[in-house]
Amino acid sequence: MTTTIQKWGNSQGVRLPKHMLEVLKWSSNEKIVIIAQDNKIIIKQAEPKKRKTIDELFDGYNGNYVPEEIDWGDPVGGEIW
Repeated sequence: MTTTIQKWGNSQGVRLPKHMLEVLKWSSNEKIVIIAQDNKIIIKQAEPKKRKTIDELFDGYNGNYVPEEIDWGDPVGGEIW
């Protein structure tokens, strides 16, 4: 397939045909990764980001954690305390 790079606002863009997205089973809002390598542009599906658990976030932390209360001051708007 041959296509043309087109101006879109201040950027340049290439449209992907619907049938190509159907073959790849990609949707119109698919997260992708674009890589420039060896005079080529490689487009691939982005890996879904997994949220870390609290244990994963603090893995390797060896400090002495002491919970403390924080005084955020008096309410200044419509907050309910």
